[in-house]
Amino acid sequence: MADLLILAHADRWDGRFQVTSLAASTASVGEKVDIALFFGALDAWVRAEWDRLDPAPPLRAEAIEVAHMPPLTTMLQPGREAGHIRLYACSASARLLGLDLAAVQASVDAILGWQTFSKMIAEAGATVTL
Repeated sequence: MADLLILAHADRWDGRFQVTSLAASTASVGEKVDIALFFGALDAWVRAEWDRLDPAPPLRAEAIEVAHMPPLTTMLQPGREAGHIRLYACSASARLLGLDLAAVQASVDAILGWQTFSKMIAEAGATVTL
């Protein structure tokens, strides 16, 4: 059971940053974080575009570069390596997006459906949708 479950839909950098920073911060204190990826977030993760600088206005890519922000995947890496952050793909989102299921499976811990996600929501310490 996760201490925090993040239902991630964000498809722009600023949304992916929120998912990433919340997960990384929570994992850094030893708590378990599950990230459920849907639609735009899933597409960005599977296509290795999670770090893409495409923020929504008023945020600009130049501001991110000037701030010397690390790549988002780098921020998740310690928590993933420690086993504190797990990533899950929504099976329906993957199919509706036309993603190659082998590529999806290779990039996440598991591909799950809503029956499993609903159980995870019920059991998580907290659930956030971003």
